Amino acid sequence: MKRISRIVIDIIITIAVLAGLGAAGFYGYSWYQKYQMEKNRPALVKAKDGTNINPAWYSSKIYHQQLRSKYSFINKVANYVPPRTWVGKDTVIPGLQTTKSYNFAKKKMGIATAMTPQGLAVVDKYLLISAYDGDHRHASVIYVLDKIKGSYIKTIQIKGRPHLGGIAYDPIAKNIWITGSMGTSSALMSFSLAKLKAYKKGSKMPISYNHEISIPTLERASTVSYYDDQLFVGFFNMYGRGKVASYTISRSGSNAGSITNNEIKSVTGNVSWSDPSGQTTMNKQIQGIAFYDNKIFLAQSYGSQNSKLYIFSSTALKALDEKNAERIIDMPPYLEQITTYRGQLLCIFESASKQYARPEIMVMDRILSVNINSLFGI
Repeated sequence: MKRISRIVIDIIITIAVLAGLGAAGFYGYSWYQKYQMEKNRPALVKAKDGTNINPAWYSSKIYHQQLRSKYSFINKVANYVPPRTWVGKDTVIPGLQTTKSYNFAKKKMGIATAMTPQGLAVVDKYLLISAYDGDHRHASVIYVLDKIKGSYIKTIQIKGRPHLGGIAYDPIAKNIWITGSMGTSSALMSFSLAKLKAYKKGSKMPISYNHEISIPTLERASTVSYYDDQLFVGFFNMYGRGKVASYTISRSGSNAGSITNNEIKSVTGNVSWSDPSGQTTMNKQIQGIAFYDNKIFLAQSYGSQNSKLYIFSSTALKALDEKNAERIIDMPPYLEQITTYRGQLLCIFESASKQYARPEIMVMDRILSVNINSLFGI
């Protein structure tokens, strides 16, 4: 009996040792991969205001190699199908390594090293990228880039630390809208194109808003998109179904360029785009919504698994369920806002933030631009 017990104990010890060696090997290999990734990062290049303007993780060659090997279809529609516009194509996301922003703990300007991209919009001559500090110490920001050259121009400081999950441009009223919060409610805030242009490079002051609107019917606005005189605001839900509500922008009277109180209370929007309550449920974990011709695009992402791009007919807005999608396309992880511009779908990801970047995933430290027609094989 003692001999059997001893054999069992030896077996248990052997299994434990082998398991320990396996775990050590796994974590050792993971550490080595991370070390190599850090070692091979492009050289740090900063603008005059201290914002890094180099790709955060990959050289152009390695970036395209990674995309080609991991997402061959996305690589095809992004790099082998001629783009209808070069705006946004492979544009480097600035500020991922160093961004000057207000440090709330130290009560002075400091350097944020964990800015996390969220929103993307084409505004007049510019590309705008919104970001929040993944370390939750610094104020949120919006990066302003030249839309043709893709070059960095300046950083706009935003009041507080909103998530800035969405950014949209109303070209008629020339207002830039962002998502945030007021108390326990979601909120929409806007500032004018004129204020954007007048904002001084290197300024420490947050830009001032011309509209701040509480949206009590949505718990947490995760994205905003402009289409056909309306703002479409999405609510991210980690566990259940989300919501998208449409709000018509007034074009006359004292509320011109904004949303009226009655519009917010009724949440009706344009009848053709909403159900009787003015809202429609949509798949959970939705991070972006965009429109092009008679199509609706939804970006779905949560965690390090593949993101999903859902494409619906515009008639499906009342029923944005996976079963009603015309196409579902695998995308790299951590997809955030999407926007359409001149036949291209522009996509931004948060995977290049130091919070999420790791060797086993496709780290997107650039804007992805894909030909929309090619998504349908046209």
